[in-house]
Amino acid sequence: MTISNHVFNLDKTPTEYSKTGLFICGEQGLFDTVNKQYPKIWALYKEMKSLDWDENEVDYSQCNSDFKNCPKGVSDMMIRTLAWQWEADSVASRSIAPVLAPFISSSELWAAWQRVSDNEVVHAAAYSEIVRMSFDNPSEVLADVLSIKESVARLEVVAKELGDLYVASHKYALGLVKADQETYNTLYKGVIALLLLERIQFMSSFAITFTIADSGWFQPIGAIVKKIAQDELEVHCELDKAVLDIEHKTDRGSLAQKQTKDAVLRMFNEVVESEFVFVDYLFSEGRSLVGTNANLIKEWVLFNAKDVANFLNLNTTYKFPKTNPMPHLEMWLNMNKQQAAPQEQDVVAYKVGVVMDDVGDDVIDTDF
Repeated sequence: MTISNHVFNLDKTPTEYSKTGLFICGEQGLFDTVNKQYPKIWALYKEMKSLDWDENEVDYSQCNSDFKNCPKGVSDMMIRTLAWQWEADSVASRSIAPVLAPFISSSELWAAWQRVSDNEVVHAAAYSEIVRMSFDNPSEVLADVLSIKESVARLEVVAKELGDLYVASHKYALGLVKADQETYNTLYKGVIALLLLERIQFMSSFAITFTIADSGWFQPIGAIVKKIAQDELEVHCELDKAVLDIEHKTDRGSLAQKQTKDAVLRMFNEVVESEFVFVDYLFSEGRSLVGTNANLIKEWVLFNAKDVANFLNLNTTYKFPKTNPMPHLEMWLNMNKQQAAPQEQDVVAYKVGVVMDDVGDDVIDTDF
């Protein structure tokens, strides 16, 4: 019986197991924790496991009343923000592990990205459940979400790169393209696109959601989006950076950084500008939001973009803010800074698998 290397790589030698790159270093055989070469990636995989949660652990029913009773401008902003987040996480849930799979050679990276993909499914499901439970006729809202062209336009830059990556990965899996620098560069830009999506675009949407929740409306949505933001900042973005850090130290990664420099800068600029356009759209048609305005949100976009620009050593013309222009968001973006009493709202700040057994074989004789 012959087993395809696509299913299980029988040709992979013990030496190759001990010296496996993240990408395009042969197909995977045994899932290998004997030769752990990327401890940071493995730690992020474990972190993602510890942050596991369910999209239905918050009761969204109060939001039905909030959508009916809050100011129309606030309701419209929340719907438009949720629309984009729902669309973006739907894309992310299908565009990480499945699309990158043919290129991945490392067990650690496969474990991490498949876990992140699963987490993106939870994110997308959370937004879908918000709509399902917050409206009397959620099917109408779903249709409205799909009709908001500004949300789709906001995804264009990242969607193009992930689309190119989708084609390249499938061609590579079928042996239609070689594992050359051009193929690698497409892969490299795809990882950059993920970082731009998760570190810049998601962050500006969170600012709208949390500012609305600060005003007292949509507390259940604020609670669940806190979980989503924690996942993105603490794991997803850090994993993107860890992968790029490792690849920049390889010959082909260093070459990709040089060869795609102009393209990456263009992607960065286009993402930032698309955020500015979307912010202007949100605050158009008489819509306003207590606690912020379009200029503040744009400064928040730049504050987050600065991290990406510094990480990638991009020579941009933007004037980045030196300090956080929206400091109230720190209470939402750090789960441990805001602990509600259980009777006040659903408590979602917890991790699973963090109980330590320090008793050993001792028997505890206690009368409860």
